[in-house]
Amino acid sequence: WRLVTPILLHAGWIHLLANVMVQLEAGAFFEKEWGSGRWLLVYLASAISSSVLSVICMPQAVSVGSSGAVMGLFGAKLSEIALRWWEHADTPARVVSHQVRKEQCVAVGCSVVTVMAFSFIPYVDWAAHLGGLLGGLVVGVAIFSLELQLPWCKVVWMILGLSMTLVLYLVSLRYMYGEGNVEVEEELRDVCGYYQQQFPEYECRCMKDEYGNGNGNEGNSQD
Repeated sequence: WRLVTPILLHAGWIHLLANVMVQLEAGAFFEKEWGSGRWLLVYLASAISSSVLSVICMPQAVSVGSSGAVMGLFGAKLSEIALRWWEHADTPARVVSHQVRKEQCVAVGCSVVTVMAFSFIPYVDWAAHLGGLLGGLVVGVAIFSLELQLPWCKVVWMILGLSMTLVLYLVSLRYMYGEGNVEVEEELRDVCGYYQQQFPEYECRCMKDEYGNGNGNEGNSQD
């Protein structure tokens, strides 16, 4: 469950408001277009893939936020656009749909480039953004293959999408839990202490155990 719950936490009001604004704009639009079920599937799958790659690449960092899941929505949209790009525009409705997808491709592509460009500044988790994007791409292929016109295309792309999804998640989870030998430093058990080392002005307001004292008593709340 710790691979999902970080998307509910944010590092301050600015971080929270920025992600909420993106989700209210792009996320809400995608939900109306895809339906709540498919939207939620992409969102949660991308959240997991973003957390997994973050753990693998940045095991000594505390990372929170839903931007990895949002990147997954963008990735799934790119998969949908790519899958339906070669459909025949033989009716007025399909001509309009094709033009709309072109505009969406430019908008989503610019969003992805912008987010990834800012992913390498200090205190930003580039691995979570990349992991969410990859998760959305592969899950999107599996989901949106069902919308293709030709039956054989549906089958081929569905098999390919499911295969890529299984490979991505099974390999990354196996590496994280086993072969990669990903270890977290002991000091990260005390999250308040970790943040106070990084940000001297940080004031802890949570109830935490006093690690290392051997008595297991709970510390006082620093309200």
